[in-house]
Amino acid sequence: MNDAAAPNAAEYPASSTYADSWGSGGNAEDLEIDQEETQWEQDSEGALVIPKVEADEDIPLDHVKPVPTTDSTASPAKVKRPRGRPRKHPLVSVVSATKVTKGRSKTGCITCRKRKKKCDEAKPRCMNCEKNAVVCEGYHEKQVWRSGKERAEQERIEQTASITNFPLFHGVETTEDRIFWKHYVSNLSNLLTVEGESKNAFKDIILHLANRHQGLMHSILSISSKHIDWDAPYGKKMLDENPTNLFALQERSVYHHDEAMKRFWEDMSHTVDRNDPHYESEEYQTTLCARYGQIMCRVLQTRIEGNNSGEHRLHLKGYQALIADSPPLDPTFYTFITEFFQYHIYADDLLWHPDTSPERLSSEDWRPVAPIQPQRLVGVSDGLLHWLAVVSGLRVVIRQNMIMGTTEPPVDYMMLFRAAEINSAIQEWQPEWPATDSRHRICLLYKQTMFIYLFRTIYPPSATPQSTVSGLSSTPSSSSSTPQRRASMAASVVSTASAPMSSSTYNSYPPHRGPTRHSSMHEYDSRGYASSRGSSPQNKKRAVLDDPRLISAVDESLSLLESFGPSDPAQTLLLIPCMLVGVACFDPERRERLRKALRAVRGYTGMRNCDRILELLGGVWALMDDSEWVAVWDWQAVARRMGVDVLCA
Repeated sequence: MNDAAAPNAAEYPASSTYADSWGSGGNAEDLEIDQEETQWEQDSEGALVIPKVEADEDIPLDHVKPVPTTDSTASPAKVKRPRGRPRKHPLVSVVSATKVTKGRSKTGCITCRKRKKKCDEAKPRCMNCEKNAVVCEGYHEKQVWRSGKERAEQERIEQTASITNFPLFHGVETTEDRIFWKHYVSNLSNLLTVEGESKNAFKDIILHLANRHQGLMHSILSISSKHIDWDAPYGKKMLDENPTNLFALQERSVYHHDEAMKRFWEDMSHTVDRNDPHYESEEYQTTLCARYGQIMCRVLQTRIEGNNSGEHRLHLKGYQALIADSPPLDPTFYTFITEFFQYHIYADDLLWHPDTSPERLSSEDWRPVAPIQPQRLVGVSDGLLHWLAVVSGLRVVIRQNMIMGTTEPPVDYMMLFRAAEINSAIQEWQPEWPATDSRHRICLLYKQTMFIYLFRTIYPPSATPQSTVSGLSSTPSSSSSTPQRRASMAASVVSTASAPMSSSTYNSYPPHRGPTRHSSMHEYDSRGYASSRGSSPQNKKRAVLDDPRLISAVDESLSLLESFGPSDPAQTLLLIPCMLVGVACFDPERRERLRKALRAVRGYTGMRNCDRILELLGGVWALMDDSEWVAVWDWQAVARRMGVDVLCA
């Protein structure tokens, strides 16, 4: 490398800007010395390069020492100024104007997240929702991140964790049970009485007892399930509103019936004598009262189903036997069941026939042991239905005389005397309810139908009403009979009427046989029937229709029946009057009025025994049209031939 190729420092004047800018690090002499010490080389392209100094091979590496670390306390090295003249206005370092995007917040309120609006996350409600008049739904619960294994374990715990839902009442366990329970509380219990919601004994007494006795609860649910008409709009609505079906409901109904009977017979096997000290214990008295309640439910079931087999009579006999041996000690419960069962015993007389059951349930000597307060039904406590039993006793004797044909006429003097006493007692009877109470009208209706029942009983088809008018208007007198003699005769009639009749002494009436004539006394053929002698059916019918007393009583009774609205609680007590008025409706117009009244009772109560009574009245009315007056008079025999043996209550 020649010296001519070396750069000459003299070519750059000392006064130039370059020298001024970069010359502050040393003077010109130092620069020349550095250039002389530097060995320049020229590469193939003619550019000057400084050769790389290689270490001699003979230099021992042990003599090489590491470069000392820079002391942090030393003054920082001076930054070399850039080339060129400094700017008058130095450039400010430009910061990137690109906005750094932050991640989306996921902790905003539920409302803002749905609306896709920014939330200020104020607690308890964000101000953005408040400002925009939007309901703030709050914030999601903060969740801690968990691994897949931890989440799986948490899900397993949540799936396996469960509790047992215990029923509040014994027996009310399923959806079907709750349907039956609700129907009894809100519907059926109100149809069994004319009392208001606050005084309903079928809730206050029976439900309270059923909560302590599972057998009675099963009985209540059983009759409730049988009372619902699933084809009616009410039943269809219950099916639509509950997650169940008709098959499950029917299956559950059978279950409750079987469980009720099972527990009833279990209780019967543990009967305690009245002299036993355990008889007065609270536990046994609860069981005993529940036993009466289950018998009551069985009687109601025959009414609900319209049972034609006469099963109700079996349950009523069971009550009579139980009350004689084991009366309950609770006076409130005792008066309640006494009134209920005795009312149905009286009603059984309307369709009782000796060929059906040789033993009558009702007794003319029955009186309540204790006053029945409060009164929930009509005719038991006040004694009005007692006269129904007495008239039924007269009917038994008259029927026997008509069959045997040995007494002429079948209604003798003693019966007329007894009928006059009964009529006087009925006329003197007055209802105890205030005139504003619907039960006052019910009592008047019962009183009028008692007269119809008595009138139809003592005037058999072959008797002339005009010949026995004095029997109802006044008490007959005779110079040969003293008052004591007449009293003894009346007593003998009562005792004879109350005696049960043997089924072997009664022959059923054949169809299409009528009375001889209505202007003469009884003339029966060898089989106990009057033979027809040329009188037209219209003339035969006129003798009964033209009596103004019966016509007025029937019309007034129909008017009273029509005075009750279809949703009046009094409808539950109108089946007995409908039956007694119906057998005295001889023309189509009155029959249609009676039919509407009976359908109103059926619509309100939902009891299917109303359908059986309407069928019976239809058969009696058909016999009226055929002038079969003997059969019409003995409608109990008509019911027996038709197979209608229901409880008319």
